[in-house]
Amino acid sequence: MTEQDEATYTIDQLAAHTGVPSRTIRFYQSKGALPAPVRRGRKAYYDATHVERLELIARLQDRGLQIRAIRNLLDQLDCGQASLEDWLGFEAELRTPWSEDVPQLMSEEELQERLAGRPPGLLAALVKAGLLEREANQYLARSPALLRMVLTLEANGIDVETAHAATGILARHLSKAASELSLHFQEHIGERIREGGLDNSGQLLSALKPVALDAAAVIFAQEIQHALEQMLHEGRLAPVGSARGDGEGEKPGK
Repeated sequence: MTEQDEATYTIDQLAAHTGVPSRTIRFYQSKGALPAPVRRGRKAYYDATHVERLELIARLQDRGLQIRAIRNLLDQLDCGQASLEDWLGFEAELRTPWSEDVPQLMSEEELQERLAGRPPGLLAALVKAGLLEREANQYLARSPALLRMVLTLEANGIDVETAHAATGILARHLSKAASELSLHFQEHIGERIREGGLDNSGQLLSALKPVALDAAAVIFAQEIQHALEQMLHEGRLAPVGSARGDGEGEKPGK
């Protein structure tokens, strides 16, 4: 064992060595994420394992984990129920985009060519809506798929603001649906996933991705068709081009 491995620190020395404030170290201990120090009389001492654990906690926090999730993962690592490499691999797979909609950078010339023949002011409207971001002499579309959808709607008479607001409505409701579905799966198959470990989780994730995308498309199409049919039957929706209360439409039976 090297001298560094045998090194011991008071909490203030550990804070100075790692850059983690003393109060944060105590917080990690209170939440069970950091092992208790060794007591020598009235003083507590930390060693290299605590330094490594603080570095690992920082890495996991950088990946967006909350302290409760970090503690649970560290418990699994300590018990040998999971390995850090497997977890990082699974987390990386989970972060991989579920669709092929990845950010696209376009030059101003490419964008102008794409918007040729469109109404003036459209580019400014797309930037204002956040569908495009100006970067020097280029434009970044974080979601080219959403950009295409909005442009398709604009070509059919729906302005950018209205179309973009519609995507916000979808996002709010689909976010709620995604949360409820995640809880549903956790409740009904969570125990089997935990027993099978990360390999089983990865297998489930691979199967869930295409199913989730297909299910969302099919179910949404069914629901919007039903909603539009209901609006039509209730008189709240008229066929495009039909006369509405101007007295010039053709009377029934004529």
